[in-house]
Amino acid sequence: ILVMRILVFIMSLMGGLLLQAQNVMITGQLENQPDKLIRIKSYADCFSLLEKTLQSTFTDRNGYFTQEIEFSNNHLVLIAVDLKQTELFVESDESYNLLFKEDSLQDVGSIFEQSPLSYDYVDYGGLNARIHKFNVLYNTFLLDNFNTIYKSRSNSIINAFRLDVDSIFHDYNNTYFNNYTKYKIASLEFGSRRKKENKMLEDYFLNTEILYDNIEYAGLFKETFDSYFTSGQSNIDYSELLDIINYSSNFKLIDKLISESNHLLADDQRLRELIAIVGLSKLFKTNGFDANNIIKYLRQIERNSSFSEHREIAGNYIIKFEKLAYGSVAPDFTLLDLKANSFSLSDVKGNFVLMGFLQSNNGICISQIPIIDELRQMFNGKLQILSLVNGDLTEIGKYMYERDYEWPVLNVDDILLLEAYDIKVFPTYVLLNPDGSIAMAPTPMPDESLQILINGFMKRWESSMQNDK
Repeated sequence: ILVMRILVFIMSLMGGLLLQAQNVMITGQLENQPDKLIRIKSYADCFSLLEKTLQSTFTDRNGYFTQEIEFSNNHLVLIAVDLKQTELFVESDESYNLLFKEDSLQDVGSIFEQSPLSYDYVDYGGLNARIHKFNVLYNTFLLDNFNTIYKSRSNSIINAFRLDVDSIFHDYNNTYFNNYTKYKIASLEFGSRRKKENKMLEDYFLNTEILYDNIEYAGLFKETFDSYFTSGQSNIDYSELLDIINYSSNFKLIDKLISESNHLLADDQRLRELIAIVGLSKLFKTNGFDANNIIKYLRQIERNSSFSEHREIAGNYIIKFEKLAYGSVAPDFTLLDLKANSFSLSDVKGNFVLMGFLQSNNGICISQIPIIDELRQMFNGKLQILSLVNGDLTEIGKYMYERDYEWPVLNVDDILLLEAYDIKVFPTYVLLNPDGSIAMAPTPMPDESLQILINGFMKRWESSMQNDK
């Protein structure tokens, strides 16, 4: 018994040491950016790309931050600064020291010209550096040879690039990196339509391990099978697909449809099921297919699949689809207006509400305020306007005061609230129903037929109220 206890103690000690060895240290500097929220995030899986925050911190008075995270099989983490983020490919027991480029931290006037968050390495090497180097080569190759790649009937130029990559990185043997480059280069073959879906299936996915944690494998998989149900290449009967999706609730019928349409998939349940998840997820926003039924099918996979990875992926897709969906509860808030008075979302319940998420120094945001006022007048009291401004309220407040625009202007510097509404750029607009639920998030821009869309939601609401009586 004593010997057993000693062995257990030694094993637990070794396990603790191994766990400690699976850590990653990330340090960085944002020059002249004290008290900035820094979040280390990851994708819950590489297919749904549902984001989750691992850890958060703030930069110190000199703009420095340090975070230590536990390493998992997923090599890709995301570093978020405010609403911007960038990728970092990490390895266990390694340290990364990053210097963020000041110009990439700034927002510009146009929503179409946002500079991506970028950094320089203080220490250069390892997986992340090589992926960065490969991506530069890939992007340069694509830019220089775009017409040739997409017009030529030959694969020779893609094969030549593949050989060049092998030569450049011949002394670096890393499984994740090798698969990353393999599947990213393969996307050129599919993107140029040189290989159809079934050929891609045979060459890259059939009788091979599914690389759930490789972002480029997942990217090519989704690119290949996004439209597998509807492209005509899969031999799936479109009318039968419509009937099953819209009028059935048995996932086995979808699995049978995939299996019988392609004999190569008949004996591979795992691959069929992943194709089904990706295909269903694509159909979720496709006209003619019942989105609620698609959620039900994904829910069946989440609950009943034999494969833990698929249960997780299906569940993550459901979370993404249900966030900010029509009828979902709008994230609540209490913010200060121009006069430092508190204002809550409940204060406008009972009306349709158009919320504009704006940025104080953004000319596009300010230029759209008169268009918003025109919308307000068109609906004659049936539409409440809220402006939620990131940054100093002074400029927008002065603009509105001089023109007698009299709706609430609120200060929103809470990055987590902005993220709760999935705000990526400014301006972004969200329409709420009178009960405070989401009608549409985001909406089109004010000058993109937003009036017609709002009118449609109002009629939909009135109809639902009449049916409830």
